[in-house]
Amino acid sequence: MKKFTRKFGAQLLAGIMLVGMLTGCSSGVKDNSGGEGEIKIAVLPKMKGENYWDACKEGAEDAVAELNEGEKVTLLYDGPPQDQSTNQKQVDLLEGWIAQGVDAIVIGVVDTTAIAPTLKKAKDKGIKVVTYDSDTMPDARDFFVNQCSVNSVAKGLLDAAAEDLKEKGYGDGKQANLAIVAATKTEKNHQAWLAEVKELLKTDKYSFMHIKNEDTDVYYPGSDETQCQSQCATLISRMGEGEDKIQCAFSFTSMGTPALASSYDAAANKPDAGKIVLTGLATPNALNSYIKDEKNPLNKGVLWNCSDLGYLATMTAYQLVKGDITGDSTEITTNRLGTSVIAEGGEVILGDVLIFSSDDVDNYNY
Repeated sequence: MKKFTRKFGAQLLAGIMLVGMLTGCSSGVKDNSGGEGEIKIAVLPKMKGENYWDACKEGAEDAVAELNEGEKVTLLYDGPPQDQSTNQKQVDLLEGWIAQGVDAIVIGVVDTTAIAPTLKKAKDKGIKVVTYDSDTMPDARDFFVNQCSVNSVAKGLLDAAAEDLKEKGYGDGKQANLAIVAATKTEKNHQAWLAEVKELLKTDKYSFMHIKNEDTDVYYPGSDETQCQSQCATLISRMGEGEDKIQCAFSFTSMGTPALASSYDAAANKPDAGKIVLTGLATPNALNSYIKDEKNPLNKGVLWNCSDLGYLATMTAYQLVKGDITGDSTEITTNRLGTSVIAEGGEVILGDVLIFSSDDVDNYNY
């Protein structure tokens, strides 16, 4: 009887261990309940070594430094260089982090649809997924941290352009042809901003501005700096007075806006700066010298606080891991920003755009 009991006990223990092993292997889901232990947050920008994304990185680092006052949080940060900012490069980095079993991924998406399968794979492993700056398909992430609403970005760009155009004699019956530098046709934010710009151009306030031919007047140089500079130089050569010319150009990218200004400086045959307007999205530091140069037609820039964007995206990922926010949450609270609204579809809104000029460009250090 004693021998039987030992044998039965050994068999029972082996059975329990086998069930536990099978259960653990089959689930493939991380325990993100916020228990003891290190939390790893991996942040993947569209590109490294570019001032916009570097400012976002500072915000992510600020968030982790704040969190480490109470527990162990590790930031993993990597991204492709500017000339290799592709979906495949992002996939390669993501696969490594998925294999490591990080707790959360924060990503500025290069290609909305192409990245979705890899992000879904991460989610299936129990990894929390937050997009920032640009989004993927909603079912491939938990939250999207949006720098501003679509309307706010489109309106900010048009307001900056319209004010300068009116100072140069446009409006009140004098039309201004508009051209736009985007990134790619697969960039979700840029397509949304373009659609909103076109809607706003139908309103009385902006009706003196129009995109004459979208096929030729919306540029898509991608993320390659050489291509961007080349296409911006071509655009500058088309600018000037007259119905067949472009009077206003702005860019949706932090690379394109300074490229427009520098292309104007480098042009052998410059259009009259008093007859054209340049503006767009970029950091104040990237546009500072152009804005202060009275000979350059770029007088205003438009953006948001990039550091706050990186901070909020990282904090959103952390609170997801801890369970402080869920898919049903309507707001998120952080020490630095207070309460931020979570809109329908899991969209966390940072705030409104900032329009800066020579009056205040020196007030910003990013």
